[in-house]
Amino acid sequence: MKILVAYYSLHGHTEQTAKMIAKFLRADLENIIDKKDRSHLTNWRLGAFDEDLRKATQIEESIKNAADYDLVVIGTPIWDGVVPAVKAYLAKNKFKNVAFFLTFNAAAEDGALVMSQLAQKAPVAVLEIQDLQVKKLEGKELIKKFCKEIKNKI
Repeated sequence: MKILVAYYSLHGHTEQTAKMIAKFLRADLENIIDKKDRSHLTNWRLGAFDEDLRKATQIEESIKNAADYDLVVIGTPIWDGVVPAVKAYLAKNKFKNVAFFLTFNAAAEDGALVMSQLAQKAPVAVLEIQDLQVKKLEGKELIKKFCKEIKNKI
C-alpha cells in the first residue's frame, strides 16, 4: 500500500507529528507550502483571530501527486479552524482514501468535519492531538494508536 503524509506546519508541532506518522506507516512525506507569508502569526492568540485566516490562499505545487497514493494522511494545525493552506490542498486534490490529524493548543473544533467536506471523503481515522502531547510520550502513544487504526482499516 502506498501512503503519503501531507501536512502544513508553522510552529513545528504538526511537522513533528507528520514525521512520526510517516515513520510508523513507512509513508512518503509532503510539506504543504503556503505562498503567503504567515510568519506574523507568532502565537495562537494572535493568529486565531487574524482575518487573514478566513481568506483563500495559494499553495506551492505539490511534489507528490495525491491521486497516486492509496491513502493520504493530511495534517493541519488548528488556529481558528483548519489553516487556509490545508483547505487549498484538500480542495485541489483527489483522494482514494484519507485520514486526518489535527494539532492544536486549545481545541480541535470541527476541523475533521471541515476537512472531510473539502476532501469529499470520510476519513478512515482521525487523530486530534494537543501541542503539549506532541512533546510528551503520551503523544507518541496516541500517534502509534492512530497508525494502528489506519493499518487495520486499509
